[in-house]
Amino acid sequence: MKTILLTASLASAAAAASASASASAQALATPSIPDCQIQYPIVLSHHFGLRSICPDSWNPDECMTRESDNIAKYCADWNDDEGCLEWVLPANEAHLPPRVENLFDDRLKRTSNIAQYNRYFSKGVVDRLEACGNDVFIADKPTYASYQIRSASLRLTVLQALEATGADKVVIMGASQGVQDARFMSVYQPADLDNPAAGTMKKHVAAVVSLSGEHLGAEIATIGISGMTLTNYTFGDGWIDPEAGAYFWDFEEGEKLNTDIMWREIGDTTTDAELFNQPLVLTENYDANNPMEYDLDLNMQFRAFLNGLAILSSQYMQRDFYKDEQVWEALRTALGMEEYVWDDLVNEGNEACNGVGYYSYSARIRSWDYTYWGDATFYLGVTALYGPNDGYTTMDSQNFDKIGYAKCDDGKSNFEHIKTLDGNIFSHGYYHNYFTGRNKHYGPETTWLQESAPYKGGVEDFYEQVMKDLIERGY
Repeated sequence: MKTILLTASLASAAAAASASASASAQALATPSIPDCQIQYPIVLSHHFGLRSICPDSWNPDECMTRESDNIAKYCADWNDDEGCLEWVLPANEAHLPPRVENLFDDRLKRTSNIAQYNRYFSKGVVDRLEACGNDVFIADKPTYASYQIRSASLRLTVLQALEATGADKVVIMGASQGVQDARFMSVYQPADLDNPAAGTMKKHVAAVVSLSGEHLGAEIATIGISGMTLTNYTFGDGWIDPEAGAYFWDFEEGEKLNTDIMWREIGDTTTDAELFNQPLVLTENYDANNPMEYDLDLNMQFRAFLNGLAILSSQYMQRDFYKDEQVWEALRTALGMEEYVWDDLVNEGNEACNGVGYYSYSARIRSWDYTYWGDATFYLGVTALYGPNDGYTTMDSQNFDKIGYAKCDDGKSNFEHIKTLDGNIFSHGYYHNYFTGRNKHYGPETTWLQESAPYKGGVEDFYEQVMKDLIERGY
């Protein structure tokens, strides 16, 4: 039986968020920044998956070259021959997801292994938004899951923000798949679980800001699903076959990431070592009788990954099955997917002119920076098959002007593309994960290579400008 107490959990979460916000504000060395405080609390909605700061496939030299800043911050014991021997999470970043503690379900916790992973959004980004005077709340959704599950987790963070601030609406800023989570939540998740007829969460969303969102799907996910059609469906033992799909799963660090980042049921454990042996749990308010949510074995861990990848693909986002509906039907069946595709649940009928403003920003790579960004295979593949992209998804997919919905009664659309970041013609451009703020090399550091004013500067400056763009539009 589900025992989560939402009101108590929200009160606890609000207190924790308020305390962390106060700590962040006190730690700022600069005074408040004028003209970038919006009217609504901000909810940050994170992307698909996660990567460790230094994947096992990197040698120590590559790790130090590409992640020197993060090593200085998170590695307590570095060895030139073996790499980092001990990862730590600074106390002033404990509030940044992925968190050890679950703010909404006190039955769940993560092990200390999360210290070796990048934060979903950097402290610098959060600090800058708060320095503007904004209240910031950060979702901590399941790494891999369906939109139904990811959006339900995001809903808890939106309710947390409303309760903590007394506001009636929030602005959700999504990075990558975090955009689709926000859109899905707004039109699908009920505002009141006890009274679904009262309407959906869109009544609590003033705007959704898309940062490298994928309304046509992420082409890198499309390639992954197409590849696994061969490895799993054609030559493997069916879609839920971790061994057959190992290449694609391991690109996202596979089972290691799942066992480190998934929640664990605390039970009566008191130490981290004991927690390692506890059941893996997919999400808050889990059903202990559902093997897809509780005590996940290897197949169910892979299924969660496959689900997250499938709903990010153009097959799902565009109803693009490459003329093979039998394969897609088999995948849907394996995942237990009730809808056929995205627009069965999220579409022009419930998004166009629905009272929510949708604003997009995109990133584009002009040429690959081999010094810092590593393997270019996927970037080159997406470029060859689909055209200009940010390493994961194309320009059209990130652009809300391309959404294709009818205009509203006032002759305007509630979907608007504001800016594409690609720097000047000599720049490498901006990588998909630039918007996370977690690595300075994701965008050009040299000033003259950066985007022109008012988007010139680092990622923190970019977020400040987004606030000014929203204020200009009435937020």
